This record gives sequence, structure tokens and C-alpha cells, in this order.
Amino acid sequence: MTIDDAPARRTALDPARSFVVQAPAGSGKTTLLTQRLLVLLTTVADPEQVVAITFTRKAAEEMRARIVGALELAAGPVPDDPFLADTHRLAGAVLAHDAARGWQLGAHPARLRILTIDALCQGIVRQAPIAARLASVQHIEEDAGPLYREAAREAIAAVAAQGAWQAPLTRLLAHFDNDWQTFESLLADMLGRRDQWLPLFGAGPDRD
Repeated sequence: MTIDDAPARRTALDPARSFVVQAPAGSGKTTLLTQRLLVLLTTVADPEQVVAITFTRKAAEEMRARIVGALELAAGPVPDDPFLADTHRLAGAVLAHDAARGWQLGAHPARLRILTIDALCQGIVRQAPIAARLASVQHIEEDAGPLYREAAREAIAAVAAQGAWQAPLTRLLAHFDNDWQTFESLLADMLGRRDQWLPLFGAGPDRD
């Protein structure tokens, strides 16, 4: 049995609405995302106003290559494949918008803001370093393990300094035979999986 998903694909190209697209591998999700980016590029004054976010640099480069490839496709004849024909039409509209605005995306594909999550966060910090209180941060730390251990160590020290928490801390450490390093390691490991246990403490805004 085949399912005609063309209406759903057309609906997902509406720039005035938001969508979650779920489909198996090889079903054309990336092509659909490419087409949506093309549609969005025709609605803005500058290409930098459209931001696409992905997880890895490889995926970001692949998406940028897809957009550039679509623009190159639009410079040629209309393909016979209906899917490619849609991409050709949408990319043609971008080329016309590009010419009217003087973007020159073909010569300057770096103007396409297709970023990793890390790169987007770095850009925000660079724009407002004082507000972010991260003026000295120059890169995203790939291995957060040492930072988790430092945070765990500081948390234990902070709790130990508070009289109200000393009794519970003493009971807890008794389970580890007073092995602070093991306790610290377990806390550090928990920080790496905080998405699994933080909700158990409630959904309120109190991070402390």
C-alpha cells in the first residue's frame, strides 16, 4: 500500500505555520527541509534572517550544499522528477529574490545561516557577553566531564558548609564509607544525565 503524502508536504512549506516532521530514513525529510528553507528565503530582506539549526557541522555543511545545489538546479531546465521540479520552482523564486536584493548567494553561500546548536549559542554570547556573563568563553567544551566533577566538588563543599545539611550529608557519606571521591564521581555522572532526574524535582524555575 502506498500513501500519497504530497498534500502534507505542501502544507509543511507554509512559512506562516510551524511543523514537526516525522518520517523514516530515506523518505525525503532533508529535501522537505531544503524546500522549506527556500520558501523562507523568499520572504526576508536578508538571507541571514533565516536560521536553520542542526546538531553537527557535517549536517550543517550538507544542508548548505543542498541549498546551493538547488540554486544551481534552478539555473537549468525543469527536471522530470516531480520532487525535483518542486525544488527547481522554489529555488527559481529564491534566485529572482536574490537578484532583486543583490544577495549574490551563489558567490557568497556563507550568508546562509545554517548552524549547529553550539555555534548559535556562541553567536548569542558574543552579541551580549556582559548579559551572558560569559565574556571569556571562546569555545564550546566538547568534554564536559571535568566541569561536572568541578561542579560536584563545589556542591559538596557548599552543602558541607551549611549546618542544616551536615547531618544528611554525614548519613549519605556513611553509605560510601566516607569515600568523597566516589561520591563526587557519582554526582558528576548524574550531572551528565540531569535530563533524566531533574524533572523529578518539579518543573519550577528554581534551579537552586
